[in-house]
Amino acid sequence: MLTLGWMSTGRGPTSLALLRTVFDEIDSGRLDARLAFVLTNRGPGEAEQSDRFQEFVRTTGVPLVCESSAAFRHGYSGADWRTDFDRRMSERIAGYDFDLIFLAGYMLIVSEFFCTKYVLLNLHPALAGGPTGTWQEVMQELARTAAPRTGAMIHVVTPELDRGPAVSYFSFPLVGEPFASLRASGDMDGVAAAIRAHEVKREFPLILVTLRWLASGDIVVSGRGVYDSAGRLLPHGVDLSSEVDCLAADA
Repeated sequence: MLTLGWMSTGRGPTSLALLRTVFDEIDSGRLDARLAFVLTNRGPGEAEQSDRFQEFVRTTGVPLVCESSAAFRHGYSGADWRTDFDRRMSERIAGYDFDLIFLAGYMLIVSEFFCTKYVLLNLHPALAGGPTGTWQEVMQELARTAAPRTGAMIHVVTPELDRGPAVSYFSFPLVGEPFASLRASGDMDGVAAAIRAHEVKREFPLILVTLRWLASGDIVVSGRGVYDSAGRLLPHGVDLSSEVDCLAADA
């Protein structure tokens, strides 16, 4: 069984929808996992949507750990608030046993301290070596550079932003319609929106399939390396495009 820590700001409805989906997968037996805790960097009452997120977690019986980054930063007088905030969070989860932590809509860049202390996984809406940054920045860069192919990956979080080893990924070509006609018209915002529409509907499937593979031992993350069940290094992660496309088509 895979034992997960879950980190999310809970800022938007997608974060709550993903967490509900993971619980559904566990309850149905499709995912052999459990959540050791859910950690959020917002306190009660800070935002309506994050309150909804926290209320749902309480209904599951999974321990909810709230540590407000806004309150921490407001009262901070040191030189590196993010590292010290992460040290505070590390203290809050010290009593839990878990295999890894999944970042799911967590809106802070974690410190080097935190991402070297734990195995953290994150979804990034581009392939390894592709654009970095927010999804908006990624889509605009893909549109601007006329990239022939893109996708998304789940990667190990390292101090180098969005450049950690890929655990899994899916990809799709940026040729044909609607990309060709939008590019021909010069509508780069339209190209970016079309790329995002194709990519985002595959994000949940990628997360779910990856968690299943991790739970079954078909993918093993050890230290900063990603391996198959026989212990062979997977330098580029696992291509889950077929599985992801099937799930996306059924959704």
